[in-house]
Amino acid sequence: MDLKAYRRLLHFHWVAILVLTLMGAAVGAAVAQSQPPVYAAKVQMLVTVSAQGEDSSQAYQGALLAQQRAKSYTTLLTGQSVLRQLTDQLGLNYSVEHMKSHVTASNPTDTAVIDVTVEDGSARQAKKIAEGLGPAFSRIVTSAENAGQAGDGQAPVINVRTLDPVQLLDGPVSPHKSFDIVLGLVGGLFLGLVWAVAREVTDLRIRDVQDLEKTEHVDVLGVLPRGGRKRDKEFVDGLPGPAARAQAYRWLALTIEVAGRVPGPRAYVVTSSAREDEATAVAAGLAIALAESGTRTIVVDTRRSRGGLADLVGVSSPWGLEDVLRGRASLDGALRAWRDDMPLQVLAGSGAEPGSGVAPLRQAQVAELCRRLMGRAEAVVFVAPAVLTRSDATVVARAVGDVILVAEAKATRAPDLVQSVQRLRSVGVTVLGAVLSGERGRRSRPYVPVVPTADHPDGHDVPGEGHDRSRMAEWPSGNGAGPGRAAKAEPR
Repeated sequence: MDLKAYRRLLHFHWVAILVLTLMGAAVGAAVAQSQPPVYAAKVQMLVTVSAQGEDSSQAYQGALLAQQRAKSYTTLLTGQSVLRQLTDQLGLNYSVEHMKSHVTASNPTDTAVIDVTVEDGSARQAKKIAEGLGPAFSRIVTSAENAGQAGDGQAPVINVRTLDPVQLLDGPVSPHKSFDIVLGLVGGLFLGLVWAVAREVTDLRIRDVQDLEKTEHVDVLGVLPRGGRKRDKEFVDGLPGPAARAQAYRWLALTIEVAGRVPGPRAYVVTSSAREDEATAVAAGLAIALAESGTRTIVVDTRRSRGGLADLVGVSSPWGLEDVLRGRASLDGALRAWRDDMPLQVLAGSGAEPGSGVAPLRQAQVAELCRRLMGRAEAVVFVAPAVLTRSDATVVARAVGDVILVAEAKATRAPDLVQSVQRLRSVGVTVLGAVLSGERGRRSRPYVPVVPTADHPDGHDVPGEGHDRSRMAEWPSGNGAGPGRAAKAEPR
């Protein structure tokens, strides 16, 4: 993974990483709080070897012997005989095994000193054990090492004595609350990163334009930032949401006008893989953006829900698509103007739910309706059901010819989008490209396709600004970019 991949990882999963990290710290704090405090007392012992009339050589040998004995005594100090005698002497109801786990001894290198540490849940008890350990051990060493040497003046005498008074450490030595919290925090952070990497690998949803580009099966026509509030998705008063989203709709309209590359009236089908609501919103926004530019536009809802598109744009009509197709209402009578100052008309849906006995759409009927609508407008936008859930989407797409797929950020799965493109192309439908809606990033400028190489009027190629660049890029502000900088349309 490169730096960009790590940035994406943190961008999409920082909440989970933060939550797991804080949970790890909380667990560490809980563990530290649940452990009883442990106090420690320290004592130092010195091993000495002496003999009557010893010279310097004998003194040196005695020092070496003391060092060697000190190494052995560190083990003897925690042996059963010493600890059992100590518990009997002090009247402790501790087992030998318990004492072994609470008494430690060490011998610094090249010294005859023994450092002893006694730990206990009671500070007073720890000090009492440490004070009694020195005399008890000294008696054991004296009786074991100097037995039978009382009448021999030349034999060395080995003794163990306590150097300083017992030192009781200030405060408990365990638990280490700060250490436990830091350890829990590090453990939680590690688990959060592992979870994020696993989620990144297994998550097949399209989350941003980079994920959409990775599909390599469809060009990206535009990116619509996420709307902040529910009313930002309603089109009663015009293009909703923040200025960046409204501007993105206008750029999408410019891109679509060029992507079709067909003179005269144009017709498009806006659909999605599995979720229909977002496709309806994109179709409504695209139609309004086209009408804002002066293009006479008609938007048609081919879904079985009459209230979907009509409610979104704030129009009402007693007649819908099914009434027009069945001859129960005239086309002019079913069309409803969106606003008096905008060249946009709306044809509502059929108002019948799937499975209610209504016959499915027929390609010939939709094609004839499209022809009639294109005689009344310069752009016709059809809202179709989801490709993978309803056959009507394929019927409408074959009748119209040009399809715009809508991918909803963090909702549309990449395999579903690829399958939708393959299904449409398998029946001869031209997929102009895909639109990513609801991107969570803070995009202040529209994201539009890079210019392909254009042809000069005299027949010579003019190198476009997008030569040897990716199919998608963000237009820099102030570069004089116009609507001609659009994605190349799919060959028909």
